[in-house]
Amino acid sequence: MSNPSIAPELHDIAASFRWNAEHVLGDSSLLYQKLAYRVADDADLLALAAHAQPHQPPMNLLFGAVHYLLLRATDDPLKNFFPDLARKPNRQDDPFPIFRAFCLENADALAQLISSRRVQTNKVARCALFLPAFEWIARRVAYKPFALLEVGASAGLNLNWDRYAYAYGDGVFCGDADATVVLPSAVRGARPPLPQAFPRVQTRAGIDLNPMDVFDDDAMLWLRALVWPEQRDRAERLRRAIALAREFPPRVEQGDARTQVAAWARAIPPDTPIVLFHSFVLNQVDAAAREQYYAQLRGLDVERVWFDVAVEPQTWPARLSVTTRATQTTLALCDHHGRWLEWIEHAAAV
Repeated sequence: MSNPSIAPELHDIAASFRWNAEHVLGDSSLLYQKLAYRVADDADLLALAAHAQPHQPPMNLLFGAVHYLLLRATDDPLKNFFPDLARKPNRQDDPFPIFRAFCLENADALAQLISSRRVQTNKVARCALFLPAFEWIARRVAYKPFALLEVGASAGLNLNWDRYAYAYGDGVFCGDADATVVLPSAVRGARPPLPQAFPRVQTRAGIDLNPMDVFDDDAMLWLRALVWPEQRDRAERLRRAIALAREFPPRVEQGDARTQVAAWARAIPPDTPIVLFHSFVLNQVDAAAREQYYAQLRGLDVERVWFDVAVEPQTWPARLSVTTRATQTTLALCDHHGRWLEWIEHAAAV
C-alpha cells in the first residue's frame, strides 16, 4: 500500500519505481528490485529522485547516482550489497536501511548528479538486435553501402557494431572470431536474417544532446554506474567496448535529432541509402516530439531512400521496428538488454 504522506506531485515517480520493480527488474537486478519497491513508499527518496530532468527516468538516475558514488568511494557499508563491488555480497540482510541512510547522507551530491546527468546507457548488447535489422535493410538495397546515423548516440559505442562479434546460439556466430567484444543473444522461434559478411557502411556518425567523450574517464565512469550491479558481464563488455572506441573513436556530434536529422540527411549523396537507428531515446520524449522527428524524414526528397531502426518500447516486451516513408515493419519482439529476440516481421502502412 502506498504511503499516504507522499505528496501528490511525487505519485507518478512512485508509480514508476513500483512498475519497474514489477515488470523490469526481476530478471535483471534483484537488489534494485528490492530497493525500488521500498523507494516507491519513501517520500524523502522520491523527492530526491524528483530532481531528474524532464523525460529522464528518475529510478535509473537515482540508482545510477548512488552506484557512481560507490564506484568512487574507497569504502562504504552499502558496497557490501552490490554484487559488482563486494567479493561476497550480502544477500541475507535488508539493504534498504543502509541504502536510505547513504542517500540522505549524500543528498546534496546525489541531487546534483540526478539533476545534471542523463541516462545514456550505451548498451552495446542491443547491437545484437540491430545487426539482423541492418541485414534486412541491406537485402532491400541490393547491399549498397549505406550512411548510418545513431540518434541519441551517447558515447557512440554502438557505432562500432561491425567491429563486434555476435553469438546467437546453436553455433550461429557472426563477425571476427578474434573480436574483443562478443555479444550473445538467444533466438526464439524463427531465425532472423543474419549476414555472411557485415553490411557495408559508407559513412557513420552519431548525434546526441549531450555527447560523451570516450576519452573522458569521469563520463565513462558514469556509463559504468548505469550498469546494474548484478550485470558484471555487461560491465565487462562495456569496458571492452570503451577500449575499442578509444582505438576507433566514433564521431558523435552535439545536436537535437528532432530538428537536425534532415540537415544531416541532405548532406549525404542522393543515391546513398540512409539508415538511422536508436534505442530507448524517443521513448523519453512526448508524442509531439516523436512526430517532429519523423516529420523531418517524411519531408526529405521523395527519391531519397531511408530506413529508421528503432527499439522504443511503448509496450512490453520491446519491439524492434523499421520505419520507411510508406511502412512500419515490426521485425521482432526483443529483450530490452538485447539478451534475446523473437523474429516476427509484420508490416503495416503508415
